[in-house]
Amino acid sequence: MALPLRAIQAIRPQASPGVIAGAALVAAVFSATPFLLPDVSERLDIPLGATGILSTAQVASFAVASFLVGRFLRPRRSLHYGGVALLAISCLASALVSDFGFLVATRAFAGIGMGILTWIAWADATRFSRGIGEVAAVAPITAAIASPAIAWLVDRGGYPWAFAALAILAAGTLVFRVDFAELPRIGRTVSKSRSNRLLLFALLLLTVGGSAVFVFAVATGTGFVGISPVNVAWALSLNAIAGVLGTRVKARPRTVGLWLLGTALPALALGTVNIPVVYFLAMAMWGFSFWVVVPAAFKMLAERSLVPSERIGDAQAVMATGRMFGPVVGGLAITGEMYGRLSAVGAAVMFVAAAIITGIEFGRVRADAST
Repeated sequence: MALPLRAIQAIRPQASPGVIAGAALVAAVFSATPFLLPDVSERLDIPLGATGILSTAQVASFAVASFLVGRFLRPRRSLHYGGVALLAISCLASALVSDFGFLVATRAFAGIGMGILTWIAWADATRFSRGIGEVAAVAPITAAIASPAIAWLVDRGGYPWAFAALAILAAGTLVFRVDFAELPRIGRTVSKSRSNRLLLFALLLLTVGGSAVFVFAVATGTGFVGISPVNVAWALSLNAIAGVLGTRVKARPRTVGLWLLGTALPALALGTVNIPVVYFLAMAMWGFSFWVVVPAAFKMLAERSLVPSERIGDAQAVMATGRMFGPVVGGLAITGEMYGRLSAVGAAVMFVAAAIITGIEFGRVRADAST
């Protein structure tokens, strides 16, 4: 009973229900991607590596939307509901098309709605003392529930059923109340912190390496480790539940880079050790460590920012950009079902990110000591 209770306690929403629902909706769509790619490959006769373009298109528009909305728009109800409606329509269109090119286009439009909703959620989170941790907990909680549900839908009716369910889910979130107050003004004055720029680059590398491996996690589990899609779904749920617990852990000073190793090592293990129990343990360790790192990295950004919300949009944009290029890198690495090469490439990029963050941590300690 401990894990479910901790999961429930991990999120005590101070934000309005609509904002939380929007963040959960985005997390559900992202959770679906690893399950959809193998089915799209089989149904549309597309090489598995090439299906990563779907994730790239979705996250590319997500990154652009996340980057731009904070500079030209203010969070408001109409913007939130517009993002939800766009996501619902795009998912419905994805369920209806059978041409790969059109499917890529629908995912690109979906990414715009997802970027809007995610920026609103993180910007709103800066109003509350526990806001960042609250929003961070939404994604793994949603993924824990969504992963087995999406796996079941794909098994029953393929990717069209999964996209149809996501469209219905998106439409359902329109009933939730959305309130905003004292949110960031349009435009901002950005601090000139060099360490923050390096930290953003490290977050970019983290998501490039991580998404390169994670987007093919279902294919790795079934094709290399030899476990069933249902068991892969449970492994991803375990990843998410561990992530919920990770959001409750505050990384101590000078340990964020070490926690990041807890994501790189599991990524390496997934495609190099074909033992089912290792797959499950690696997924759990990855989820826990990742969600310790992300809030801690955001806190590090805030420490060298002029206002707490200053770099939120930037962080989301660079991480989305990493998720955009990650599937491309992974698609190239996995060519010929080279799962070991895929894991090695992804883990190597994440090791570099860990080294950069460790350098930033110790550099800031020295800088603070000299002032």
